[in-house]
Amino acid sequence: MIKQVVLLAGGKGTRMREMTETLPKPMVEIGGIPVLEHLINIFNNFGEFNFLIASGYKSEIIEKHFNNHANVKVIYTGEETLTGGRVFKLSNYLEEEFIVTYGDGLANVNVAELINFHSVNKNTATITVTNPISRFGLVEFDENSLVTNFTEKPKLTGVNINIGFFVFKREVLEYLDENSVLETYPLIKLTKDKKLKAFQHKGYFEPMDTYREYLQLKKYWESGNPPWLNFK
Repeated sequence: MIKQVVLLAGGKGTRMREMTETLPKPMVEIGGIPVLEHLINIFNNFGEFNFLIASGYKSEIIEKHFNNHANVKVIYTGEETLTGGRVFKLSNYLEEEFIVTYGDGLANVNVAELINFHSVNKNTATITVTNPISRFGLVEFDENSLVTNFTEKPKLTGVNINIGFFVFKREVLEYLDENSVLETYPLIKLTKDKKLKAFQHKGYFEPMDTYREYLQLKKYWESGNPPWLNFK
């Protein structure tokens, strides 16, 4: 059973400068709880996991917060290190199979189903994807430029995006080095080698890339029913 989770939490969050001047982005609080802890709570719904936090920018804040968490280990992986490089730098800590996800994206992924999908398919690597909602409303019009319909923020037909929640065998390290961007060469090479499969998540997903998205997450939390903890 896969029991190890790597949380990528080293970036500077430059698009959220309002809040990340003094905090690493994954430590921004939603309802008084850091996003990293919300992410850990998602996994805790599916059993006991051990967490490796790959830190970088303002690592000391993450280290201090999780100092007394027995199942959380914070490992400094460099200020400028890219995503694949952070995983590579954890090589000495990684088990035979492990999960990797971004420390600033929340989703009600069914982790048990994800792990089962990975195991049944005997994959080297599994990527979790979802069909995103457009940030913009769509406008339709006819050949005479007469507007015929508005669609408010629809699902984007035939489009899937990477939301993290990867499951890897250790052999994925052969595709990485200290300078790797996980989302480019490693995933492309795994695809060419036919060693990457996609787990489809049909529920909620929201990154926290901007202040606007932070406000949306905060609003969800204040509603009393945050969708990233709704696994029905």
